Amino acid sequence: LKRAYWRFAYFRLGPHMGRLYKILASLEPQIRKGGGRLNFHASVCVIALTTIVAAVVGLIVGILLSLLIHFPIAESIGLPIGLFLAAGLAAFGIGALRPRFALGARKRQLDEELAFVASRMAVLSASGMTPEKVIREVASDDSNDLIIQEFRKIVRDMNLLGMDLTQALVAARKRSASEEFAQFLDGIVSTSNSGADIQQYLVKQSKTLMNDKRLKTKQFSETLGIIAEMYTTILVVMPLILIILFAVMGVISGSLGGISISLLIQLVVYVMVPIGGAVIMVMADGIMPKR
Repeated sequence: LKRAYWRFAYFRLGPHMGRLYKILASLEPQIRKGGGRLNFHASVCVIALTTIVAAVVGLIVGILLSLLIHFPIAESIGLPIGLFLAAGLAAFGIGALRPRFALGARKRQLDEELAFVASRMAVLSASGMTPEKVIREVASDDSNDLIIQEFRKIVRDMNLLGMDLTQALVAARKRSASEEFAQFLDGIVSTSNSGADIQQYLVKQSKTLMNDKRLKTKQFSETLGIIAEMYTTILVVMPLILIILFAVMGVISGSLGGISISLLIQLVVYVMVPIGGAVIMVMADGIMPKR
């Protein structure tokens, strides 16, 4: 069903998307490096079709609500139009931002895995393997790690497209979502072309990457500690202080600025705490390693 939807979007809307291709041209490198299953033109067509579908659904929902609920004339007309625009803009915005999110997630995963793969390559090179055999050995791993998939693409380019090792590494560097991984591949190409010792380069890079990973782990621990303190302050201490404060004020006066004290307590318990918890969870998820 998804493939049929993609085909319909591309073949029906593709010939009419010339202007939208230019507007969304910045998405092309993000889609290519983010590992998207569709190319740039097909992705733009899917975004356009999804926007149209969402806008139409919003319009229909708005019309049904206007018919079921007897709004004034102005609201009856404005509600369908508002939902039409809101649904369309939301679908377009999500579709345009999705490649950037995919690119960021792919970059983080490659950066997390690179240090271990570089160390393994250094060990294989020290055993006397050539750079090409080292890459083929890494690609033959049974793991489904993202960086192993990238090495499988390098081997695919050599086997199916007839590229030599340098050409395959340059192609992998261009489609890499991680600048750190791209620089690592550039180093292999430069070292191989200059005739330098590839084993020495891999050993040096593996040590550097491991040191960087230790530093990032330390920074992650410190950041996680800050988030834990924010959790304690915002979701434990502050609500208790506010509830005690409102309870004392409720004894003196039943309202604060015309707002009922009981309503303020309910807002703290049912609005402030859940929203604060959601914000803390999003922050923690943003820095948490995915593996």
